[in-house]
Amino acid sequence: MHTVAPDTALTMLSRRRFLAGMALLALPLPLRAGLPQRTLLAAAADASGPFFSAVGGGQALRLPTRGHGMLPIPGTDELILVARRAGFWLARVNWREGREIRCIAPAPGRHFYGHALLSPDGATLYTSENDIARGTGVIGLYDTATLTRRGEFDSHGIGPHELYWLVPGQILAVANGGILTLPQSGRDKLNLATMAPSVALLNAATGALQALHTLPEHTLSLRHLARTADGTLGIAIQAESPDGRDVRDAPLLALLRQGRLTLAEHLPGWGGYAASLAAVGDLFIATALQGDTILLWHSDGTFAGEVGLQRPAGVAVDGGRVYVSNELGLIAELDPVQRRLTPLAMQAGVKWDNHLVAV
Repeated sequence: MHTVAPDTALTMLSRRRFLAGMALLALPLPLRAGLPQRTLLAAAADASGPFFSAVGGGQALRLPTRGHGMLPIPGTDELILVARRAGFWLARVNWREGREIRCIAPAPGRHFYGHALLSPDGATLYTSENDIARGTGVIGLYDTATLTRRGEFDSHGIGPHELYWLVPGQILAVANGGILTLPQSGRDKLNLATMAPSVALLNAATGALQALHTLPEHTLSLRHLARTADGTLGIAIQAESPDGRDVRDAPLLALLRQGRLTLAEHLPGWGGYAASLAAVGDLFIATALQGDTILLWHSDGTFAGEVGLQRPAGVAVDGGRVYVSNELGLIAELDPVQRRLTPLAMQAGVKWDNHLVAV
């Protein structure tokens, strides 16, 4: 594993902050500097509360609580939007019109964990949920058109978060964050001393466990998923500290590659929290929210560079183009080869959430 001397680590952290400061100085002051080629979808919040926005071709929609994961429905101007954990609503929304089509509550004794996934034919919706009484994760199954619940199966872990097709329609990858939360205690993390993150591979038809992958360090919560062109599955990490130790130097990316779950190369000062993860070609791209930087890795886990940006949040890939947002109202295009940001829109007072989707 890559190691760095303390004085070098301090220099790297100072350089990272300098890069972030320079990137921010380059941003335009006007409200809007340009628009992306595609509409970008994101949950956000401002002084009036949480909302959903479609930048570059749609309308905003106010939300009852903060949104999180977004799932466009192919061939339509609609998407599935899921409440942030512990979530008690899931909505089908027309993003072009800024209109709610249908909104449901979770089944009794369940709450949503912020993400959903469509079956390859678009007919079935899979959601990450909590069985509140047992404190264990389940995957809910819904009719996509009506949002009628069809059933559920075990996530084989605690705190399931993002879902991804390892084999479309057959093998479902689940990032079990390992952290227990309950409605009565809000977002308090109740089991940090015994948290057990994992990546579970499930039979999509039966829910049967095909494989369960874990890391030696149990305090690295596994949350968001992306896959490179060679089939490597990347898992973004949000580090926890049950004993109060500093997690600013914790790794931010795990890789499921050739049947093994390992850590990608990591350097000090990245802040311990990967907000979002995407992949383009053989590169993984993660937003290090606390480290004020965007990070890049090759699919074999070797570090490929970084681009400084204050409070980076969402990252979206549209073909070969990459877009990022931050908590200060910026949406920009990222050139991962030249490691350059081009500002597209700046909305003062808007805090973009962890995820960004191009449609």
